[in-house]
Amino acid sequence: MRIFELTQSKISKVAGDSAEIDHGDGTKTVVDLKKNPSALTKDPASGKVKMNKGNKPGAAGQKPENKIKPGDQIEIEQ
Repeated sequence: MRIFELTQSKISKVAGDSAEIDHGDGTKTVVDLKKNPSALTKDPASGKVKMNKGNKPGAAGQKPENKIKPGDQIEIEQ
């Protein structure tokens, strides 16, 4: 049985077609949104961002109010 733990990270920078995620432990991840536009999606109800594994269709054309911005919290499965 595999147990997943959610960590709370934040978007530290969004520039062009990439987003930088600060994990709060001194490590950062850069996500290429040009190659995988559906890698990050924002939940309009909670305002939290989720990192999607694999390609999830439909996330590429997000509404402006759901745009990912610095300071947004992100949930990442580990």
